[in-house]
Amino acid sequence: MGQQPNIELVMSDLPRPVPVRGPERRWRPERPGDITAPAEMPWGGAYGTTGPDAGFAMVLIRRRHLDLAPGEHLHNVEAGIAALAAARASHFGRAPMEADVDVAVALLGYHAEGMPAEVIADLTRRRTDWFANIGHDARRSSALVGSVPQDVLFSSPDEVRRRMAAGEQLIAL
Repeated sequence: MGQQPNIELVMSDLPRPVPVRGPERRWRPERPGDITAPAEMPWGGAYGTTGPDAGFAMVLIRRRHLDLAPGEHLHNVEAGIAALAAARASHFGRAPMEADVDVAVALLGYHAEGMPAEVIADLTRRRTDWFANIGHDARRSSALVGSVPQDVLFSSPDEVRRRMAAGEQLIAL
């Protein structure tokens, strides 16, 4: 629009240039403790072994029907099964899948077809104590995962079921 002849413009009325932000500077880890290479990432022991998308175990668990014992809460049972499934999957360097959940469910005595009644009864009795508040206490979750020997945790679901059917006690909690 043109300038009206009856209005005088002063310098402050004129358009001003807007400052444009420059490109971001490159970030480099310079602080102590910054991880600069994959080899520097803490692994094992108290750090555990993290795997990709461990939360996918919850999706797989929620697709299943679990017969809960009296006193068990679904939230805590799901957290315990997810911890075991995620630990197994992370050993193989992948996200949890059905076989990981199968191993966890078998170890804990859910879906007990072909298992001795006394083994299932013992697991059912002890599960209530194992899962008490496990969904809100990382130490209890770590203790559950640590109570399963690695050779058992990394076995196939059929192998775990076979060993449990033979009456072996596979969880030392």
